[in-house]
This record gives sequence, C-alpha cells and structure tokens, in this order.
Amino acid sequence: MENTSADLRRERRIAGRRQQIIEAAARLFAEKGFHRATTRDIADAADVSEGTLYNYFSSKDELLMAIMEVLSDMSKLGDPYDHKVPDEAREFLVEMMLLRRETVDRSSDMLQSVLSEILVNPELRRRYYTDLVVPSMEMLTAHLDERIEQGQLRPINVAYASRVIIALLLGLYVLEVLGDPVIQPQWEELSQFVASVFIEGARPAD
Repeated sequence: MENTSADLRRERRIAGRRQQIIEAAARLFAEKGFHRATTRDIADAADVSEGTLYNYFSSKDELLMAIMEVLSDMSKLGDPYDHKVPDEAREFLVEMMLLRRETVDRSSDMLQSVLSEILVNPELRRRYYTDLVVPSMEMLTAHLDERIEQGQLRPINVAYASRVIIALLLGLYVLEVLGDPVIQPQWEELSQFVASVFIEGARPAD
C-alpha cells in the first residue's frame, strides 16, 4: 500500500522533530557535558516537552548513539575527495584538510559531544572507530597508493601514513576544542604547512 501525502507529511514531521532533538542534545552535550545535561535541558533547548522527547528517545544514552548514527550516515556519503582530486600530491593533502574543516564546521557539536564520551563508553568507542576512523583511513590509503603509483610519492608504508594523518587531524581538532587560538582562524595556512612537511618527507629523491 502506497503512502498517502498525509503519511509522507507525518513522516517528514517526525523526522524533523527527531533531528531537532538530536541537534539540541548535541549542543548541550558539547556545552555542558553529557552527564550535566538533563533530559529537561534537552527538551527545553529543542522546544518540546520532556514527554515528547521520551516519545523519540528513551534515555540520554540512546540520544548519544543517535548522534553517532548521524555522524556515521555522513561518513557513508562516499569519498569526499572523488569530486575533484588534484593532480599534485601536495594540493591533494591541502584539499583534504580544507574538506575536513568544512566537515568539522558542519558537525562540530556532534563531534565534540561524541568525543567527550568515547573514552568511557565502549560501544560508542567501537562505533566511532569502525564507522568514522576506519573508512577515513581506507579512503586515504587508497589515495596515497595512487600517488605512489603515479610517482608523486616515494614508496612509503601507507598504513602508517594514513594513521599519522588521521591522528594529526584528530589532534588538531582536540586542540581547537581546548581553545587554541591558531587552529580555526589559520586553518588554510596550517593545511599548507602540514602538506609541505609531509610531502617534503615523502617526495621521491631527485
């Protein structure tokens, strides 16, 4: 039986309200911390009653996993570098970091709320690694392999290199969250610097 237009409107309304609650929770978890934010706080921030919130999510833990699900869905949109991969390895690394900046700007609250809990929540930690870290490393490894085949980089251990780059990006984000004054306003210059350091070390010998 096909959905009627009324059914579709209802589904969109439910999905919109659910997303509204998730975004409010992410903001509060990022600002106050997971344990200090209450369901009442979240309901107020989402402009819904606490009873309505519980119609969608049974607990803060379920909300946290829903935030992780949104981040996971974002990571499944495909290779973000495939739309226009620069021909030169240095330009590729700069482009990768600039795209990373766009991703962080779009989902900063969600990332911060999840990262604050991954050390104490084993299931969240597993999901973050398998859904976000592993796909990023696999995509980066494939691109580095291609650069090596094209002679733009010397043969390096791409498993190590991809992990170093991912760890660097994660570390820079943590520094930003800690309040470092350089990271966000100078991200483009920082991207150029990181690419130069990496390429100079990995460039084939003349």
